[in-house]
Amino acid sequence: MNDLNDVEQQVRDIIAEQLQVGIQNIKKNSTIAELGGDSLKALQLLSIFETHFNISISDEDAVKINSFKNAVEVIKKNLKK
Repeated sequence: MNDLNDVEQQVRDIIAEQLQVGIQNIKKNSTIAELGGDSLKALQLLSIFETHFNISISDEDAVKINSFKNAVEVIKKNLKK
């Protein structure tokens, strides 16, 4: 995944650290559940994303964060606000 942009790399690194998985195991379409996450981990990730990127993610967007790809899309959308 050498084509990752900066936001994608940061999201991947956060997911890898929080779910204790190797970054090589995180593919574009990997879901949080596939990577060993549950609803509590998803909430923790949401909080970390908001803090790390200094953004506020709406409840509507929060429920969309169920995969690496969706997390990146939601974060990028909120960074543009």
